[in-house]
Amino acid sequence: MRIRLSAFAAIVLLGGGLGACGKSAEQKGLEAAKEEEAKEQAEKKARGQVAKTQTPPIPGNAKIPCEQLIDPAVYTAALGEKEPLTVRDDTSKDGEAAASCSLIRGGKKLTKPEQDALLKKQPRLGVLPGDPLCQITVYGWTFENAEHFRARCAERKEKDDDTMGSYACVQVVATGVDDVQVFRFFDEDTKTTMKAASAGPNVDNDQIRTCAKLARDHIGPDQIKVVAK
Repeated sequence: MRIRLSAFAAIVLLGGGLGACGKSAEQKGLEAAKEEEAKEQAEKKARGQVAKTQTPPIPGNAKIPCEQLIDPAVYTAALGEKEPLTVRDDTSKDGEAAASCSLIRGGKKLTKPEQDALLKKQPRLGVLPGDPLCQITVYGWTFENAEHFRARCAERKEKDDDTMGSYACVQVVATGVDDVQVFRFFDEDTKTTMKAASAGPNVDNDQIRTCAKLARDHIGPDQIKVVAK
């Protein structure tokens, strides 16, 4: 409860501090402050100025199921995959995430001899069936806004980026000879922060950027809605 200055003054004026009058003087002062606060709130309500109770986009540290968040068919088509992508729930790997979902390349997994044969034809294996193409993570347990998000990007000394067609904060992660990009952005529709990353052997930044754009365009309020069990 916020105690106004007049309430504090009332407490102080109740005779020589609280020593002389004991707890009853303190109690009287607090009760007076409560009455004054209630009166002020009633006046605000009458003027239509009472603030509405706000909750974060994803309240109560709730977890969002990946099957609710991600439509793998959308990603399969946009990424030009020959075999359908599947979704793996990796939320348990990020303690601050409401959801973290990896898009897994489809097809028959290669045996060790098949992988060895492939390495004779090309310098590295790349993304094989069963490997993640990208990982989409959503954070929404706290309040965020676009201005604060940009400020945090600057604090982390990461790059401002508009190659998605909207603002993103890009972290560059050195992976061997490759610089792999992690795209973070504030989503205006859901008021959440989202991240698109490789989370595997994929070093194709165009594909990671495409995953980020798909998350931005296809994850909306319905996808982050907490469903009562």
